[in-house]
Amino acid sequence: MAHALQALRGEAAQLREQHTAITQQGRKMYRTADELAVQRTFAEQLNTPAVGRLRQQEAELRSKMAAIDAETSATAEALKRLEQLIRQIEMSSTSLSGTTSIGQQNDPWALALRGQIVQGREDERLRLAREVHDGPAQVLANVLMGLEHAMNLQQSNPAQLEPFLNELRSAARQGLHEVRGFIADLRPGALDQGFPTALADYVQKYQQTTKVKVTIDLLHWPTRLPAEAEIVLYRVTQEALQNIHKHARNANVLIRSVLQGNLLIVTIRDDGPGFDPREVVRRSGKESWGLTSMRERVALLGGDFAIASRPGAGTEVTIRISI
Repeated sequence: MAHALQALRGEAAQLREQHTAITQQGRKMYRTADELAVQRTFAEQLNTPAVGRLRQQEAELRSKMAAIDAETSATAEALKRLEQLIRQIEMSSTSLSGTTSIGQQNDPWALALRGQIVQGREDERLRLAREVHDGPAQVLANVLMGLEHAMNLQQSNPAQLEPFLNELRSAARQGLHEVRGFIADLRPGALDQGFPTALADYVQKYQQTTKVKVTIDLLHWPTRLPAEAEIVLYRVTQEALQNIHKHARNANVLIRSVLQGNLLIVTIRDDGPGFDPREVVRRSGKESWGLTSMRERVALLGGDFAIASRPGAGTEVTIRISI
């Protein structure tokens, strides 16, 4: 077993290096694509002969980026599965031998949870990097392009400079609003006032942008939960509501909690079309990333996560945590 474990670790190290190299290549492509987009938009506004060439270069680059993104996702998934296998073997080996190396914790499940935390942080960093690229980075690129165009207008057509600057100011304000929303999503300030307040705040904004009707019924809610428990409940509920928006539009949702002794049970139920979880796993070979993320978040609290659904009968997500 030790020889096989060593071989798997070596394979994981190689795959990790490969994933890092592909990720770095993808980042370079994204930066280049941003620069091309700015050049192309600027050329379109000035109607220069370079527009066609820039469009072709941008299209070719984005085609390569799609392939790199697919390869990045594939290597990340393969690495995650391999690291999970290694942790399972380590846990089995530790449990059977009853020994640990110097500096290791004695509980093999603690090792597994620590590994999940590390992987979760890496997944979250990747998600944040993509959101920053699609949000604040695009805002800054557009502002830079606008400033360059304004400098040209100052010399070529001063009469158009003022209205263009007004448009640029409006775009910058909208970008600032998006950035503030991005920051708020990282750590909702309402959580400082407790989960019920944060949930009500999120649901209010959620219903303004979707056709989903949400009812909140938090019975006998504890005065206050540990911060890590509240953020997990918030993120899991947030993910569940986003799934409902994508797959069960116009549904009615009930978010409910029940306190049974020291057991807190939270359910998110919708009356949407529902689905067959086994069929999803059969077709894709795995549970969706969103469901896996919710399950792992709850597991880190030592809680239980369950999802029940069938076609035509809606979906119910249940979270049980000890307080």
